[in-house]
Amino acid sequence: MAVAIVTGASRGLGRAVALDLASDGWDLIIDGRDSSSLELVRDELDALGASVHAIAGDVTDEGHRSTLVDSAQDAGSLDLVVNNASTLGPSPLPSLHHYPLDALRRVYDVNVFAPLALVQASLPLLRVSKGTVVS
Repeated sequence: MAVAIVTGASRGLGRAVALDLASDGWDLIIDGRDSSSLELVRDELDALGASVHAIAGDVTDEGHRSTLVDSAQDAGSLDLVVNNASTLGPSPLPSLHHYPLDALRRVYDVNVFAPLALVQASLPLLRVSKGTVVS
């Protein structure tokens, strides 16, 4: 069975990708920061007959990323990583000369560094399966 990690799967595009993969018979490891929203998606995926591990957490947390990869290892393979989790930062979006540096750091952590770190952690499994990364 093909196994995918889908980050940011509790709503929007991540949810849609997870539902589509489940419909095609994939086993899924999904994450999102809001555990109650993530559980609702897990229930939808369960109803499609998918094997689902819903893991609430923040992709910027190294321990959380390790848990995602460990779950794939426990599932027996990893064929796809979908780096969908993201943040837009402050709204309305300020110009750079007024952008709070802590908020900008968070945007880069979530949108750049966390996806790269997840790919790096996933590479041993992805190499075995000749898997794919979507970022």
